[in-house]
Amino acid sequence: IIQVKDGREIDYEAIEAYMVPIQQAAIKSGKKSGWYILKNIGGGDLSEIEDKGVVDYMILSTYKDLDQMKADTWDGYLEIAKNAYKGKMSSRKIERMMASIPADDNPRKDTRSYVMENIYYTKPNPHVVGNVYTVFPAQQLNEDYEQFEMEYYRPIWEKNILSGNHMNWEFNRIINRTENAYQNLTHIIFNRNVKGATIDFPSDFSSNQLAKVGMASRKGFDTAEMELIFKAN
Repeated sequence: IIQVKDGREIDYEAIEAYMVPIQQAAIKSGKKSGWYILKNIGGGDLSEIEDKGVVDYMILSTYKDLDQMKADTWDGYLEIAKNAYKGKMSSRKIERMMASIPADDNPRKDTRSYVMENIYYTKPNPHVVGNVYTVFPAQQLNEDYEQFEMEYYRPIWEKNILSGNHMNWEFNRIINRTENAYQNLTHIIFNRNVKGATIDFPSDFSSNQLAKVGMASRKGFDTAEMELIFKAN
């Protein structure tokens, strides 16, 4: 989760645009399986928990397992960058660019990190630059929460995807985080809606009662609407 200094959004996006071919090369070399930059276009105010400021950008790096994630350190990225920009940029300029990214004058103001384990995602699920996603942070309140999402909500989302009312649903469990991150959040759900479509929720008595019980298993917070602006996969 990235916050940028006032007026430095263009500078920050320029850095990430520079990183796209480098991340593509890192994926090709086996350091990760995907890399995505999302930009906040509305919402995401979690000040009811603690006023850490609203997210500006989200970096999602995806891995096949924890071992691959732990091995993906900044070491080695200079050589990857030189290979990615070979014949397009001088080695000296690449070295200056790579050295500037972790420097004190970096456009970032704050970085909060979470490790998420994906529980389920709907397929097919192509991530295309320009896609808009809702990002819903939640706190699990009892042991029924994950079962509620998987057995009540998942079939609803899949039915609506098949009928063309929705695009995708991704359910993730937070398994680790940095000290400056929100400590109470336990799950993050990504959805991609169909503009103008209405989700068909069951309205029978049994479903309504089940929904009431299930809603008591978690507390939801302000949803952010985020646009995918860069990707490598």
